[in-house]
Amino acid sequence: MFSRISIKRPITTIMITLMVLLGGSVGLSALKLDLMPAMDIPVAVVSTTYVGAGPSEIENLITEPLEGALGTVSNVKTISSTSSANSSMIIVQFEDGTDIDMASIDMREKIDLIKGSLPEDANDPTVIKMDMEMMSSIMVGVSSNKYDLIELNSLVDENIVNRIERIEGVASVSLVGGIENEIEIKVKPEKMQGYGVTESSLAQVLSAENLNYPTGSIEQGTTSMQIRTVGEFKSVEEIRNLPIKTSTGAVVHVSDFAEVNEVEKDMSSFALINGKPGIMLMIQKQSTANVVDISEKVNTELDKITNDYSDIEILMLSDTASYITTSIDNIVSTAFQAAIMAIIVLFVFLRDPKTSLIIGISIPTSIIATFGLMYLCGMSMNMISMGGLAIGIGMLVDNSVVVLENIFKYWKNGMVGKRAAQIGASEVGMAITASTLTTVAVFLPLMFVKGTIGQLFRDLSLTITFSLAASLVVSLTFVPMACSKLLRYTEIKSYKKKGNIITKILDIWGKGIDKLDDGYRKLLSYVLVRKKRIVAIFLVAFIGTLSLVPIIGVDFMPDMDQGVANITVELPKGTLIEETEKVVYDVLGRIEDIPEKESSYVTVGGGITSSSTDSASITVNMVPVSDRERSTDEIVEDIKERLNSIAGAEITVSSSNSAMGSFGGSPVSIQLRGDDTDILRSLSNDITGIMEEIDGIKDITSSAEDSVPEANVVINRAKATLYGITSAQIANSVSTAVTGSVATKYKVDGSEIDIKIRQDKDSIKYLNDLKNIKITAPTGAVLPLTEIADVNIKDSAVSITRENQHQYVSVSADVEGRALNEVQADLKSALDSYNFPEGYSYAFSGTLDSMTESYSSLVLVFIIAVLLVYMIMASQFESLIHPFIVLFSIPLAITGGILGLFITGKTLTITAFMGFIMLAGMVVNNAIVLVDYTNQILDKKKCSVNEALIEAGPNRLRPILMTTLTTILGLVPMAIGTGEGMEMQQPLAITVIFGLTISTIVTLIFIPTIYSIIDVFRYKHFKDKQDKKHKKKHDTIDDIVEQSV
Repeated sequence: MFSRISIKRPITTIMITLMVLLGGSVGLSALKLDLMPAMDIPVAVVSTTYVGAGPSEIENLITEPLEGALGTVSNVKTISSTSSANSSMIIVQFEDGTDIDMASIDMREKIDLIKGSLPEDANDPTVIKMDMEMMSSIMVGVSSNKYDLIELNSLVDENIVNRIERIEGVASVSLVGGIENEIEIKVKPEKMQGYGVTESSLAQVLSAENLNYPTGSIEQGTTSMQIRTVGEFKSVEEIRNLPIKTSTGAVVHVSDFAEVNEVEKDMSSFALINGKPGIMLMIQKQSTANVVDISEKVNTELDKITNDYSDIEILMLSDTASYITTSIDNIVSTAFQAAIMAIIVLFVFLRDPKTSLIIGISIPTSIIATFGLMYLCGMSMNMISMGGLAIGIGMLVDNSVVVLENIFKYWKNGMVGKRAAQIGASEVGMAITASTLTTVAVFLPLMFVKGTIGQLFRDLSLTITFSLAASLVVSLTFVPMACSKLLRYTEIKSYKKKGNIITKILDIWGKGIDKLDDGYRKLLSYVLVRKKRIVAIFLVAFIGTLSLVPIIGVDFMPDMDQGVANITVELPKGTLIEETEKVVYDVLGRIEDIPEKESSYVTVGGGITSSSTDSASITVNMVPVSDRERSTDEIVEDIKERLNSIAGAEITVSSSNSAMGSFGGSPVSIQLRGDDTDILRSLSNDITGIMEEIDGIKDITSSAEDSVPEANVVINRAKATLYGITSAQIANSVSTAVTGSVATKYKVDGSEIDIKIRQDKDSIKYLNDLKNIKITAPTGAVLPLTEIADVNIKDSAVSITRENQHQYVSVSADVEGRALNEVQADLKSALDSYNFPEGYSYAFSGTLDSMTESYSSLVLVFIIAVLLVYMIMASQFESLIHPFIVLFSIPLAITGGILGLFITGKTLTITAFMGFIMLAGMVVNNAIVLVDYTNQILDKKKCSVNEALIEAGPNRLRPILMTTLTTILGLVPMAIGTGEGMEMQQPLAITVIFGLTISTIVTLIFIPTIYSIIDVFRYKHFKDKQDKKHKKKHDTIDDIVEQSV
């Protein structure tokens, strides 16, 4: 119907096509670029700060009450928490499909109910929804040969940060590595005791004096005048001369018992940019903003800043947007190459430039229409959606090829172009519709898969579905219309008489195809009389290739070469920042001459992964893949060899997959669950030893290894009460002596800096100095700390981790040289043989857990897809047996896919498994064509099944080869692509190429064999049934005759 209307109304068809192109172009221009599809994560985080509390206090006073309240929220799947010094973090994971906005509201309501039972000094718990979009940040490094860090920090903070924060879409900008000033009031305890002044009274006076008070207004004539009492400090000298009244009534000044100076703050973090001290800017985008758009705006603004401040050097350190843009460009280039190959294949087979022109127009029309549908569905241009489009290009020409080939056949036989277009399109309309439905059907179950995998491949399934639907409409409307106009009757003779060199070459090719037809006819005649032998050969081949699965191995996601190496340096807990700095410079010196290194940056004490002074994070950026011979993994191994001789530090080197998002954490992660921390620590040591014996496991880490020495000041309440000293007074005195206490803020040049009271740093360096801290009693008596308290030293956990209100210790490791499933099998066997104490157990988490869950979902998707394909074919054939014959092509496709992964050295990953699911809908199309044409011959002619098969096979060989080659050659650029981002799609392309190749070759032989065998079985069954009826009829007559006699 559509074909007839489009042929009769060509102008209308052209206008509708142009409207589709216009709408698709508008959608294309509005599509956003992203690395991965937008994913809703059903996770919320509750963060609470309680300054001064250790991990145990945080767990008992903060974490446990909050966990109890959060456990009553609906749809909670797991609750995990980390209690560390000064803070509690609780991660609540909900069931898939939960409305995280409503769940967050429920969490806040539950927290409000128990907020009153939390410590008064604790900050209110904060509920944060996890959002993948907010996790993308841009790292910028700023350094200078002219300014020192104080001047550079001031310049960046006052003149650069505000310019970046004004960019639309930027949420915040934070600084790492700068040095700030503070007003230090270095008190002299002996003089303070002589004057009778304490640190707490000094802090009270400073806070009370450093204020501006609004005091109302007065009327002066016809105007009103505001009155303000000004008391804020204007200079450091004013602080020095601040008068303080002592307990005896005398007045002294701050300078009488303390030194007041503006000094640098103690360094708690630093950053190095290419080995030079600098400042790092972490630019966080808003959750609704697009990272590529933000990156372009930030880079434009940075160029302007560089022109305005020529004495500073600005370097882009980490920008996911550049990787996204390069990856998408590579996939677009691959798609373009696939379209060119498809057009060439059609030209070679049909040997007519006009038919190739028609296909050349239909391909971009279908693609642009797909972009419009993507925009309407709120999708983005990412690696998954564009990969689906690149895959779909090879398939979307199939419909047009079938229609065009059928029209071309009638036109060559002398039919007028308009009539040939109408008959040729109507003949195959239902067939290509059914073929499209079988391909689309395999993607429908993916729409209902829950979790990360379902969201990840939703864009893939939608893009392929859109492209195939668009190609179906184009093949039934535009292609017949174009053929009716371009294929004219007067051109048939000239087509046959052309004698140029290209035509001669194509004629030779045509003769070769004809010989291929004859050879295939002879081959069918040979195999159809040796059916049992053929079935046995293919059955052995199928079982043999299945045995390759353990050899090729199973992994979760393919590794992606992003050109980033991460180095983590861990020193003993409590190591001073100066010692950490020495090790960092040693590491940088050893990797300086790596030829592929483009830039590097270091964060200590303020970075994303290193938040304490005893650890450092070093990131090494490589030159693009096209400019280096070694992969990032090879460079990582080189770095490991260079750093393995550094003593006293635990150094881990890995390649970065951060832009992929987190798919479950470390490759191997085990949770040891129980209630006693000491037993868990012992179990952790045992499990670590077991893992060290397993081949392929490396870089083992345990959360139980993390501990830090802690000095506990245990107050003797009886003695403290006797002197009238409270616990708060003791804590304040110790804090002021050790780290200092901030009394108030001092405004200078538009910014505020701390006014800190502290004792001389050199006076409190050792444990004995801590014990001799002087405490002033209300009576004026001065006591050493040991008089009213004991100081004990013990190891304290850096953090306490819990899941579902039970403690656990995690043991994690990386995998190298072996497939993840093989390592898991060996590790599970070893753990099952280990005798765990009663009440203690283990569970896999991380990538292993995610992989198991994801593959289970995809296996179910594959089964449902096969069932849907069968149902569609049963409706098409109006038969239950013929679809069953066609389904035999699917195992053969699996055979080819596994063989392809084995030959190319790839492991079975989620994307490769997606290739198998796609094959279930693709490979049946060739078998459908063959079986359907065989049925038509049997209906029209009185011949045997074998004769029908021998006639149908060669006649359908050419369209089968054309559609197969367009799909396979369209995927070749993706399979051999070596640019950024191509690693994700390579296993899928390889699986489809080899699966479709083997399946096509074998289908042409195996499907006719199965068809013949089933026909023989049906004929035998029918004959036996007729013989039984005949025998039963004669038996009945004999009985009647016998009874009559």
